[in-house]
Amino acid sequence: MTKRLRLYEINARAFCGRFDEISSDRLSELAGVGFNAIWLMGAWLIGPGSKAMSRVLSKDFQGSPFAISGYEFSPELGGRTAYLDLLRRARGVGLRVLLDFIPNHMGLDCPWIGDDPSQFIRSDPALRKQDPGDYYLHPTGEVIAHGKDPYFPPWFDTAQLDYSSETLRRRQIDNLRRISQDADGVRCDMAMLVLRDYFRQRWYPNAAEGWFNERLPREFWAEAIAEIKSICPEFIFLAEAYWGKEPDLLGLGFDLTYEKSLYDALVARNAGWVRELLSRPVDLLRRCLFFIENHDEARAASVFEAGENLAAMAMLLALPGSVLVHQGQAEGFRERLPIQAVGKTTTEEPDRRLQDAYANLLKCTADSVFEIGQFSLLSTSDPSVVAFLRSSVEKTVVYAGQIGGDASSFLRTEIDIGDAAIVAGAHGNDNDDDVVILRNLLGSGSIAIHRMADRFTVMPGELMSRESRFVLFQVTRPDAASAEPPASSR
Repeated sequence: MTKRLRLYEINARAFCGRFDEISSDRLSELAGVGFNAIWLMGAWLIGPGSKAMSRVLSKDFQGSPFAISGYEFSPELGGRTAYLDLLRRARGVGLRVLLDFIPNHMGLDCPWIGDDPSQFIRSDPALRKQDPGDYYLHPTGEVIAHGKDPYFPPWFDTAQLDYSSETLRRRQIDNLRRISQDADGVRCDMAMLVLRDYFRQRWYPNAAEGWFNERLPREFWAEAIAEIKSICPEFIFLAEAYWGKEPDLLGLGFDLTYEKSLYDALVARNAGWVRELLSRPVDLLRRCLFFIENHDEARAASVFEAGENLAAMAMLLALPGSVLVHQGQAEGFRERLPIQAVGKTTTEEPDRRLQDAYANLLKCTADSVFEIGQFSLLSTSDPSVVAFLRSSVEKTVVYAGQIGGDASSFLRTEIDIGDAAIVAGAHGNDNDDDVVILRNLLGSGSIAIHRMADRFTVMPGELMSRESRFVLFQVTRPDAASAEPPASSR
């Protein structure tokens, strides 16, 4: 199983001018707060055509990092030499490096079109109903489809790849093979767009079944991932995925997939939806990449007030599974930068309190209990509060956080910690003398809780004095607790 990723997304072109401007000090800082991987978004070469098309939107744009001309490191960022030095320095402080793999399309001026246009979707009204706006005339004379998500307009700076081409499939596997020698994993953009059933529905709806089956006899991802894993077993495949296709992609060999539904539930402030999603099998949760921000979404600080932001982030970090933090998220930046922009374009000042709180959360949740510990949901008296238990042989921890609702009510919410108390060593009987010690992992609050009427319960306000939307605390028996006595008892 892939080790739990705590992944930091870096927009290479906005973060720095060159790979070598990502300093060793910055890499050490990321590792020091608990990240174990970086995703270097935008490392590949972008052609002049894609850059020119991006300037239709703004004269300052320099092309989309998802409209590349090939899998060569951008010379503007320092090329392969500077990248390999960055890779060496990152690995030296314990950070793995993930790069982009963009399976669905290339930039509209990709030289592969001139090499062999059959690797791209070309106009053919006999095979599909066509909209002229979905195609463009390439200098070779070929009419090529733009890359497309069915729910949005075409990406006008791209050319759609054709996975019914065996030449294209082999080329893409060879690209992945080369990337696997220069990185620790790939984040696969819109991975579900090349699933076989969808590809037929979108691009070959009128083709005879036998003809299509012969041209695309198996899933590309199954073939590609199996081949790369055979030579590099630890190489990480992360899928950006939507439409409920995540289980399909995991079944084809992906290590992790995006978990967009939990993000949507948090944005909706829908605690019931959150609990429903967290009720899925733990093995599935362990293969999710959770987030409350990335380059495609609004800035977390613009969606959640500070208390909600921290409660959501603490939840994700305490769950089984992996977590993504986007560049600028911990600093509380609110401006969402266009991916076509280059240079350090923001003038925002970081929110130091939020930044410090993120650092504390990352350090606190680096404990092994959050990686290997058992997981189960707990009951609360407030339907807007979600609580769960993480437990291992060494430690028992409870998270409780408020999703929506009135922040002032959270401190008075009753949390049933009976399961946590038993896991920590309390007696499973009606002994009212039974007691457990609770210690706030992010503060100095502690309390001894006695079993009352065969129940162990606690209110967050008993563990902290200030208003908050979440609490993270350890549960121990008195004989396992430190010599320092709890601040109070009940």
